[in-house]
Amino acid sequence: MLALNLQDALAARLRELFIDYALPAKNGTEQIVKVFSQYLPQPRGPIVKPRGGDDGEEQEDGYGPEDFEANFPCAVVKFDEGTGKEENAPDAARIAVRILVGVYDDNPDCQGYRDVMNILERIRLELLSVRYLERKYRLEMPFKWYLFEEQPWPVFFGQIETVWETGRPVMTMKEW
Repeated sequence: MLALNLQDALAARLRELFIDYALPAKNGTEQIVKVFSQYLPQPRGPIVKPRGGDDGEEQEDGYGPEDFEANFPCAVVKFDEGTGKEENAPDAARIAVRILVGVYDDNPDCQGYRDVMNILERIRLELLSVRYLERKYRLEMPFKWYLFEEQPWPVFFGQIETVWETGRPVMTMKEW
């Protein structure tokens, strides 16, 4: 539950951060950076009408494989792992969270990485300015950011790796 609450709080904070920050999208317009939890929405593909339908032709169900790139620009808040200390250790539990950033840029000059860097920098400055979320989670330092070596043009990716410290449940003497 703590991990899910952290993911939700971080995603909400990023949505606020990008509420007025727009970048070029596949459709040629500018759109705000969308924030997703754990995964991008997956395409469903074409739907074939049953026999006896209008003319048996394929019909799109509002979201297909070619629309996958319409999710960009985006940030995806992903769990990595969680750790706890030994039973009597005073340290808090830690939750590792990655923030995957992606943009769409079909310009052949391959400069989409610049938009990724701008998003990463915006997130980095936000996290460093207020290192607490909901008074329950504290960002541990240092954290890491990077661009992926291979970029699947026309989509470009980067990532931030964070670790958040949170309180441990108090052990009681309750018997089961």
